[in-house]
Amino acid sequence: MAVHGEEPPVSPWLRWYREVVSDGLRSATTVVAPSRWMLNMLSEIYGWPAQSSVIYNGRSPRLFNPHMTKNVAVLGVGRLWDCAKQVSLLTRYPQAVPVWIAGSDNHPEAALRNESDLARGSNVEMKGMLGEKQLRMLYTRAAMYAATSRYEPFGLAPLEAALSRCALLANDIPSFHELWGDTALYFRRNDGADLAEKVGRLAADPELRRSHGLRAYRRALQRFTAERMVNEYLQLYYSLARVEALAA
Repeated sequence: MAVHGEEPPVSPWLRWYREVVSDGLRSATTVVAPSRWMLNMLSEIYGWPAQSSVIYNGRSPRLFNPHMTKNVAVLGVGRLWDCAKQVSLLTRYPQAVPVWIAGSDNHPEAALRNESDLARGSNVEMKGMLGEKQLRMLYTRAAMYAATSRYEPFGLAPLEAALSRCALLANDIPSFHELWGDTALYFRRNDGADLAEKVGRLAADPELRRSHGLRAYRRALQRFTAERMVNEYLQLYYSLARVEALAA
């Protein structure tokens, strides 16, 4: 629904799938989602669970380096042909700075493998599929990160970029607003031209770029660490265990 703007066609398989998911949610003692937006969408489609919580995902800040001198470049992470991540927005219009894309551009279906190459600009550098260490280095070097997803329950890549002090350029979708508030610079929803304009704006203004990078970094440290996530899950588990003990 988020990617295509409409519900999928009704079929026996889809009816079975929805029934299985709905039964699972009703049977669960509690349901946890990584964002309020995701919990609301899940509940609207499959039914509201008896008890629910939002526990944001987290990463360990020590894994990332926010202190390196940045290149004035914009990074995107995702498969170039994935219409949900739509990192291809970075390739559709000329960009003011180098564009780095980490992810596959090789579609698994041979007939579709090179379609995305047609719009790619000369300043786009495909980095391919990278290991965790290599990707962390790209976060460290890039001054900007483009969070282009049209559907995102949470988004670990933007968080990792923020922990690396990248300025966040985010698609104007509810989950990104929930998570990043006014620390990100938003472009019009799914609009590659406006994304290019916002990239140029940050590229031309070093102080604005540094300010957004620092604000995203501080928000990530305050709200989205692995330690906070683990503690919230432990509190939830303890509360459920106490209920079970009292019932026994």
